[in-house]
Amino acid sequence: MSIKDEEQPQTEVRKSIVIESTPEVIFKAITNQSELTSWLPDLSIPEPRIGGKISIVCHKGTRWEVNNETKILDKDYIKELIPNKRISFTSRNVTLPEDPETNPEYTETWNIEEIDHNKTKVELIQSGFTGKEKGMIRFKDAQMGLPILLDQLAKYCKGRG
Repeated sequence: MSIKDEEQPQTEVRKSIVIESTPEVIFKAITNQSELTSWLPDLSIPEPRIGGKISIVCHKGTRWEVNNETKILDKDYIKELIPNKRISFTSRNVTLPEDPETNPEYTETWNIEEIDHNKTKVELIQSGFTGKEKGMIRFKDAQMGLPILLDQLAKYCKGRG
């Protein structure tokens, strides 16, 4: 008879990239509506202030489609905002029932750090996974999606600033 350790679910995904641009350019690309919609989803409406809402819609049939469906995130609230350094907000899949275990409230954090003249490290973290999520936003989706987001941001910001 042997006792096996239960595998603990991973609760966060961390990805980072170095972008040839300034923290100011990158922060603006993440928080300014016209800039955000130039590189991210089909529709983004940020209110860059603590408690401000972020509405994101990714339509079916576009490059941001998720699981062959339209993805709507409109219960996102900014909880931390440090200009040119960090933005952190909550996120929940609004197409699923509110359930802290199978549809938890996630936190998405963008850390921005100048590492050299015109070179900035951007770390993107999604945390709050339970391992029991259902639907479109899951740990594996974050593992695949965060590098794509960072790559799109890098392409948009490269050489600007």
